[in-house]
Amino acid sequence: MSGPITVVITANPIAALLSAAAIRAAQAVYEGYANAAVLQQQHQQQNDTRAATQSAAQQQGRAALGEAAHAAQVSFEQLLGLAERLGVTEQVRATRPAPPQTGNADALAAYVQALQSLSADLRAILLTESARQSDQFAEQAVHLPVPDAAPRTLAQRLLLRIHELGVIPESIQSVARELEAALPGDRAELLATELRSRIQAHIEALQQQQVQQATATIVERSLKDLGYQVEEVSSTLFVEGGVVHFRRQSWGKYMVRMRVNPQSGSVNFNVVRAVMEGQNERSVLDHLAEDRWCAEFPALLKALEVRGVHLDVTRRLAAGELPVQLVDADKLPRFADEDASAPLSQPLQRERK
Repeated sequence: MSGPITVVITANPIAALLSAAAIRAAQAVYEGYANAAVLQQQHQQQNDTRAATQSAAQQQGRAALGEAAHAAQVSFEQLLGLAERLGVTEQVRATRPAPPQTGNADALAAYVQALQSLSADLRAILLTESARQSDQFAEQAVHLPVPDAAPRTLAQRLLLRIHELGVIPESIQSVARELEAALPGDRAELLATELRSRIQAHIEALQQQQVQQATATIVERSLKDLGYQVEEVSSTLFVEGGVVHFRRQSWGKYMVRMRVNPQSGSVNFNVVRAVMEGQNERSVLDHLAEDRWCAEFPALLKALEVRGVHLDVTRRLAAGELPVQLVDADKLPRFADEDASAPLSQPLQRERK
């Protein structure tokens, strides 16, 4: 039996990031295909004469769409070259959603858009990991134009590691400027060491934030795949902390509250019961609600594990050791009286070391 559960959450960075990218791509395709089906029905209801006058424009649109689809496929294939250098080719390949089985233009457009977004996600993930591993490796692995081909100073070569990772912080640029101005010698060596250290810390901080945002995506999708109704999960949940509630439709007034503490990296799960203001009566059903959550918790552990997120249980109280928390119903989310959404994608297998 179990009451409140506290866990420390850790993630395999690449496995979690790729899992989250696959989830987002699958979600985009799922929503796009649903919209395409609605649009197709609307098109069928249009006047035949109007459809005839649009025939030429539609043909031009299909040609452009075909070119966009080809370009998206080429972009994805290029990313596989970088993935191969990082040893994650199959994991990256598994993130690509299946193309539509029909010739519907709206469905194809949804697929192309999803693949483009996925490629942008993967590019950020792979470039960050490439930069994290080594400056020489990063230069060799990135099949993208670099600022220029002229001989570079040491500071410029070091900054090249992060030139594709967004705005370079002033704390790094200032050291780079000092290194540029320093004469060869001990001070220059110390500045080079400091610059390398700051660049590495910056890359690791970027990746950590990526992983924290990916974890939010994975937790929400995994709960829905297990059949729970889930309060909207912010992408910053594991960055800034916060609370999320989830439940099954059959649970009545009970739900599980998940509280995230980003400073300690811990997550606390506890069963709560919605009550009207001023009510504080206890129920014999509280024990059953905690026991039910206890029985289901291992399934969540497994679902997260295969997507690269590991929960290490650090505290687990017996059911009834602490009373179920009673919460004013007006302060809890209201869930629609419908089942949680169906699974959208198969979880990626955790990266093997």
